[in-house]
Amino acid sequence: MTTLKVKFTDFPEDSHNCIIYQLLSEKYELEESEHPDFLFYSNYGYKFKEYADINCVKVFYTNENLVPDFNECDYAIGFDYLSFGDRYLRLPFSYLELKEDWKQPRQFDRTQALQRKFCNFIYSNNFSGVGAKLREEFAKQLMQYKPIDCPGKVLNNMKDAITPRFGNWCAGKLEFMKNYKFSIAFENSRTDGYVTEKLVHPFAAGSIPIYWGNPRIAEDFNSKAFINCNEYENLDAVIAKIKELDNNDDLYMEMLSQPPLVNKHIPNVEDLRAFLYNIVQKGNKPFVKNPHGLSEVKVLRQENQMLKDEISALKQSKNFSLLKTVVKHGYIKYYLLGINIYKKKI
Repeated sequence: MTTLKVKFTDFPEDSHNCIIYQLLSEKYELEESEHPDFLFYSNYGYKFKEYADINCVKVFYTNENLVPDFNECDYAIGFDYLSFGDRYLRLPFSYLELKEDWKQPRQFDRTQALQRKFCNFIYSNNFSGVGAKLREEFAKQLMQYKPIDCPGKVLNNMKDAITPRFGNWCAGKLEFMKNYKFSIAFENSRTDGYVTEKLVHPFAAGSIPIYWGNPRIAEDFNSKAFINCNEYENLDAVIAKIKELDNNDDLYMEMLSQPPLVNKHIPNVEDLRAFLYNIVQKGNKPFVKNPHGLSEVKVLRQENQMLKDEISALKQSKNFSLLKTVVKHGYIKYYLLGINIYKKKI
């Protein structure tokens, strides 16, 4: 077995628990080194910068809404729809949990499915991203129709309701969600390609997701299988659809039984394995990079687009108070950064 000198840094978990480490270990003997041939890093810190002058291949893996900077990395794995030959793989981390049989119609016990509780809302973040504020406001509005169970930190009305299974909080969360007809599944932000476990977990639990996020989500997921907020004029129309499904058992079961995935190739662990093996087989041959490239400008452009997305989403939600705050903050922020944003009437 060939030995590879590797370094893993800025990941949220121990390197041995990382899917990249596990896949490489299937074919190679991994030797962790401070002078690696291959550096794998994520978005939970900046230690990777300490290896800027080391001659090694740098591979970036993000599970947050970030665009890879190829002035820093040689290869990347992310959410965005990018085309960069064999140097980039679009693989949202939540896609590693998808099942091939999700392309087939699903079967549920009708009586059990319809007797479940109404809806759940499981979140700990109510401050980062426009989606965090939007989903809280949405939940409060939907609560005017029926009670919603909230076992997370945000809007909590159920203390210690989720019991970890075998020390795994995620497994406990899925068990909890199985008891509900609907699950509020709002991303922190709304950009092309960005989709997380917020959509995948309700499907895994057999609960219909009420999804707000990736505008292109229907390219991978079957819109007939969930409530896709992108397809509605505003959130009032979304709530009207929820009420319709909740009060029409046949319509509800028709949506619940739909295949979650569209019938095409969806990026999966096999794509990741092939991507990684291809990198290693090419050897320690980093690409030429420009350390004084346009990284900061790229970041500002990303933030500019996210601000526009936030404004659009808040218009849709009719949350005019929060909208004015975001607009005011955004214009001041980008004026100070020297970026020209043309003000439009709200």
